[in-house]
Amino acid sequence: MPESQQLTAFYEDMDALPLSGRVQNDADFENLSRWIDGRLAGDGGGILEWHVVLADDDAANRMVLGSLLEKSGITVTAVENGRMALDVLAHKHVDLFLLDINMPEMDGLQTARAIRALPNANSGLPLVAITSDVSPKRLAEMCNAGFDVCMEKPVRRDNLFRVILGTLSRRIVGSGCGS
Repeated sequence: MPESQQLTAFYEDMDALPLSGRVQNDADFENLSRWIDGRLAGDGGGILEWHVVLADDDAANRMVLGSLLEKSGITVTAVENGRMALDVLAHKHVDLFLLDINMPEMDGLQTARAIRALPNANSGLPLVAITSDVSPKRLAEMCNAGFDVCMEKPVRRDNLFRVILGTLSRRIVGSGCGS
C-alpha cells in the first residue's frame, strides 16, 4: 500500500485527516499511550519537553485541551487567536501548533500561511487544525494553507495524543498536499 494511503488509514482510525506527508505512523503508540495514561493517573514518569501552542477563541476549548496536554507533561501556551499564536514564536521555542480554523482577528488559515512563510526553521513546524468544518472545500483550504493534519471537533483525548505524539516523535521530511 502506498505511504499516502497508509497515512490516510492511520489518521482515519483517529478521526483525523492527513493533509501532508510530513509525518509518519510508526511511533510506538501502545507504549506511548500507556505512558500517557500513567501520567494522567498521577503515576509520575518523565516530562515531555514539548511546547504546544493552542490557539482557539473558545475559552472552554482552550481550558479543556490545554489541561489534557499539561496533565501529560506537555507545556502549553493557550491563546485566543492566530496573531497571538505567532507572537509566541518571538519569545519561546515551539514544537507544534494546534490551531482552530475560525478565530477572530487572525484565523487558523491565515496563521498557517504566515508560519509557512517565515524565513527560518519555524516555517516547518507541525500544524494541526482543529475544526468542526471538514467539508472537502475546507480541507483543501487547510491543505493549501500548509496544515499537516486536521482533527474534527469534538477532539477526543486519545486521538489528540496520538496525533501529537505521531507528529512530534516521528516527523519526516516532505511536504505538499497528499505527498
